[in-house]
This record gives sequence, C-alpha cells and structure tokens, in this order.
Amino acid sequence: MRFFLLLSVAGLLALAAPLGAQAVSLDEACGKFAGKLSAAQAAGDTQKAQTIYQKGSARIASKFNGATCPNVKPPTP
Repeated sequence: MRFFLLLSVAGLLALAAPLGAQAVSLDEACGKFAGKLSAAQAAGDTQKAQTIYQKGSARIASKFNGATCPNVKPPTP
C-alpha cells in the first residue's frame, strides 16, 4: 500500500510541473519577448536580435498552441 501511495504522489508531482510552467499568460510572454528584442536592437546587436526573434517566435508558438505576438515585429537587418 505504501508503494502505491508513493507512486501516486510522485505521479501527481510530475503532472503538476508542466502546469506550473505555463503560469505566464500570452500577453506576459509577448511583453518579455518584446523587451528582450528591444534591448538587443538598442544595443545595436542585429545578429542577437535576429536570434532572439527566431527563437522567441518559435517558443511562443510552441507554448501557446501556435499563437504569435502581433506587437512584436521582426528586426530589420
């Protein structure tokens, strides 16, 4: 019985981890994304800005079921 109880607790903890990972809303994620991109552009680091945009867009889409951040525009080279 104890073994079953331990497995149940471990299973619940494993399920709870992904739920906590998406505690950030799409608006919050887009705001952070825009801030990182803006900082790279302000520093004049176009390569970093491109990387942030590509990775950030992919991350937002994967975490929010294909969503995009319409307020975040691709950086100009």
